Amino acid sequence: MQQDLIDLVACHSTPGDEDEVASFLRGLWSGEGLLVESLGRYAVTGRWSKSNEGRRRILVCAHMDSPGYAIESVCDGTASAVELGTPRFEGDSVLAVLKRGGDHRRVLLRREEPEEAGRTFSVDGCPDAQPGDRVCFPAESVLVGDGLVTAPFLDNRLGCTVLGELARCAPVGEDDVELILGATCCEEMGGFGAQVLARSVAPDLAICLDATYEAPSQNVRIGAGPVLTLSDASVLLGQSVRDWATALFAEAGIPLQTEVYNYSGTDARAFPGQGLPALVLPLLMPSLGNHSPEETASLGDVEGCVAGIMAVLDYVRTQGLPPGVGEHI
Repeated sequence: MQQDLIDLVACHSTPGDEDEVASFLRGLWSGEGLLVESLGRYAVTGRWSKSNEGRRRILVCAHMDSPGYAIESVCDGTASAVELGTPRFEGDSVLAVLKRGGDHRRVLLRREEPEEAGRTFSVDGCPDAQPGDRVCFPAESVLVGDGLVTAPFLDNRLGCTVLGELARCAPVGEDDVELILGATCCEEMGGFGAQVLARSVAPDLAICLDATYEAPSQNVRIGAGPVLTLSDASVLLGQSVRDWATALFAEAGIPLQTEVYNYSGTDARAFPGQGLPALVLPLLMPSLGNHSPEETASLGDVEGCVAGIMAVLDYVRTQGLPPGVGEHI
């Protein structure tokens, strides 16, 4: 699992240009015997069988993109770039990587003064850049120690790592439950991929993986387990679902944290947005430095996320869909 994360961090994958992560996941899933399908350029899926007739569909999905920049124009050897999503860095400049096809070139990304250029940036060292070329933070270093990992792009390479681990260890039998793995494009800007995925799969239960912020005020901390989002801009979970999930994780011996806020959101919004009645569980992993060149997260929280999903799968297989699915109780 750790090596998967290192390999995924090495992929450059800004919104609309997720090919490197998609290729990694497709190769991993195919190697584990899954049937892989691309939904245009919006999402990829992996499943263990073609037929899902009469089976409950459980979808676990993560997004492949991370915030970055797109070249807007080039003049006198200096390029201007605009944000894709909300990347963040300290100071006036930062080392970055210009991606042109398979070529990754080091450049200097400079923040322009707001009164001059608003939210635009200058990119030095790329006189032959073209509009639409991508710029992102360097991804060569991944620091692992004391159970923590520090690297760019952990939002959401953590979720993609979980998808890889599930492909290896999820129990798949000939029962009435079908597990589907999905990875989406453009979560950081537009959320288009999740809409296509939701409509294509139409799951009975969806688990949306993502990263969240460490929040001491809510006692949400790195290393204390995955986080179930009860309320944000994309989801509102009722008390019955909260109590069910809390009891399920506790019975399995898996720590579970919860968070409540009303800004930002995840791919979870796509499922009711497509008119689907599926219960959507946003299961996130806490981090520091979100969207920056150095994000930090706990490998233990990633393992807890995998274990929690396995517990949900076991529940659905033995007891059916959880409360809150399809009707009020």
